[in-house]
Parts: sequence; C-alpha cells; structure tokens
Amino acid sequence: MKDALLVSIGGAIGAFLRFSIGGWIQRHVLTFPVNTLVINVVGSFLLSLIMYSAEYGGFVSRDFRVFFTIGVLGAFTTFSTLEYEAFHLLEQGKWSFFIAYLGGNIVLGFGAVISGKIMANLLWR
Repeated sequence: MKDALLVSIGGAIGAFLRFSIGGWIQRHVLTFPVNTLVINVVGSFLLSLIMYSAEYGGFVSRDFRVFFTIGVLGAFTTFSTLEYEAFHLLEQGKWSFFIAYLGGNIVLGFGAVISGKIMANLLWR
C-alpha cells in the first residue's frame, strides 16, 4: 500500500511537471514536437542518475526510487506521446522532422542515460 501511495503522489507531480514544462516549451516551438524530446531526454538523464546513484552511492532509499523513478518520471516521460507524434509527422509527410524527432529521442535519450551514469560515477565512486 505504501508503494502505491508513493507512486500515486509521484505520478501526480510528474504529470503536473510534464503538463507545465511541455506546454511552456511547445508554446515557443510550434513546428516540431520538441517538448516531448526535451522531456524524454531529461527524464532519461534523471532516471539514470538516480538508479546509478543508488548503485554507486548506496544512499538512495528504495522508497525514494519508487516515488521518483516509477511515480514522478513514469508520469513525466512520454513514450506513448512520442510514438503518436512521430506517426503524426509521417501522416503530414514531414519525413525530415520524423527522422530528426525519432533520432533525437533515441540518440539524445540514450546519451542522457550514459551521462546520468557518468555523473553518478563521478559523484559516488
């Protein structure tokens, strides 16, 4: 029951952050769904940083990991939105945006995971 409460509270926070940050970004860049790209890259970095900090530093509690990684980041990151937006770009015939969007999410997201691990390694090893 405690885990469900932690995930629920974290999820509410993550959803609010996604709505707020994503909306702010999208109002400033209208032709490319960069809001989802930014959110996915930031979420990938934070997930990696927390998980590797737990592994290397050992101080990150299980409760915090459940709250932050499953709750906050689970609601904050947006894979299903990424898929929908990518398909929508294809439907509109925007092939270059489609390739840049998927490539950016995959390459930058993967790079963010590696960066989070490196950061945790520098902090805790």
